[in-house]
Amino acid sequence: MQSRKPIAKLFKKEVKAILKDIRKNGMYVNSKLLDDMLENPEFSITMLQKLKVEKENQKILTKAIEAQKPKVVFADAVTISSSTILVGELAKLIKQNGVDIGQNRLFQWLRENGYLIKKKGLDYNMPTQKSMELELFKVKETIITKSNGENTINKTTKVTGKGQIYFINKFINNG
Repeated sequence: MQSRKPIAKLFKKEVKAILKDIRKNGMYVNSKLLDDMLENPEFSITMLQKLKVEKENQKILTKAIEAQKPKVVFADAVTISSSTILVGELAKLIKQNGVDIGQNRLFQWLRENGYLIKKKGLDYNMPTQKSMELELFKVKETIITKSNGENTINKTTKVTGKGQIYFINKFINNG
């Protein structure tokens, strides 16, 4: 084992140097490729033109990533957030993103598309199993004490951070 360590270290150092060249220059030139480039100037020109295009594309992509960074940070924050919002508040967020919808139409759309239960009764507007498995909603239960001393449980459907991102993207991407 001891005898392999220096070779492994040398190999690792060589690989790091090659990867550094690739990251820095967009390519690594071995001796055969270098010989081809020296013997055939057209080949060299073609390689350099491809490298130039690749570097330009890399700059464009880097700018796009930087431009999207605030949105990504916000989306990540909302997705992992433990706070929830009401469906009406979600409708306002969707409307702010250019989709003409209000609370009532959003509730109707959620029922028609299988995210909320549409059958009238105790479970009306409660999340379906599908939407609960997707973690799009949470149900908040509140105990209400009436004036006659009777207690009832009030259930409210709330949209999770993950659900907010899911529905906003769904509405924006589908027009």
